[in-house]
Amino acid sequence: KEYSRVMFLSISGLCFFAYLMLCLLTGKNVFDIFPPVPALQENRKITIYIPSEGCTGIIQEQRRVFSDLEDDKLVHRIFYLVAAGSQYENTLSNVPAKFIIKKIWIVDSEDGDGKTCLIDLMPVIIEKDVVVVKGSEQMFREALEKTIAENVPGIKKVILLEKGVPCKKLWDI
Repeated sequence: KEYSRVMFLSISGLCFFAYLMLCLLTGKNVFDIFPPVPALQENRKITIYIPSEGCTGIIQEQRRVFSDLEDDKLVHRIFYLVAAGSQYENTLSNVPAKFIIKKIWIVDSEDGDGKTCLIDLMPVIIEKDVVVVKGSEQMFREALEKTIAENVPGIKKVILLEKGVPCKKLWDI
């Protein structure tokens, strides 16, 4: 029993010493064991616009996002919220593709009226047996532009690029 107790205390002491050295190396306080709980005030509500079922119009919904996001990170989050569709209606068929964002640029407009957001996407691949709703791509672009323009200050125009090529069809009928 004496040997087991000494081994247990030795290993515990070694682990505690390793923890102290890790805290010293990272510059953290020894007593900051758990990360802080994010406050509820750090979330904010945004309005997103989504093509309705059958692409007959654009509906709006409220979502919560982290409030301290930079503009490009907020655009990234908004893009995926609009692409995911509605939480209350079956709008999944309006966006039949899965997207991967390569890069987001927010630049001043050439005409001096606000900023332009450029979103570069990886090439979109759609499965052959997926049903595509007519006019869904244009409604998706309009909903995305309206959502980003309303929630990110200064942005007036959104351009979607596919491998750097603007105005390319994202999905065809």
